[in-house]
Amino acid sequence: MVTVIPGADGKPVVGLDYQVNVWDRYNWDEGKGVTIGKFEIPDGEPARQHKVGLAQEFNMAGSSSVKHYELGSGAAVPAPEEPGRAGERSDPGRHARDGGGDVDR
Repeated sequence: MVTVIPGADGKPVVGLDYQVNVWDRYNWDEGKGVTIGKFEIPDGEPARQHKVGLAQEFNMAGSSSVKHYELGSGAAVPAPEEPGRAGERSDPGRHARDGGGDVDR
């Protein structure tokens, strides 16, 4: 949300309130793949591992808190909060806690 109010000197003061939301579904459909840096990873290998039970599909979702920034203030843009352990791969409870529901196998 952008707000504009008159400043004391007659110039507008522009404020920005924003939030970041992400969502993705990781699945192992063959024929897609990804390039990470100089490495090309075809989805065929994870798809094969999925078929034999070594890999599984999963959802990834997250939202930041609402941040406020005044344009032209010279202040630094607010830094993201430390996410901590919640939701990363080493967190065994992440799927159920994040509303992931049933895991596709």
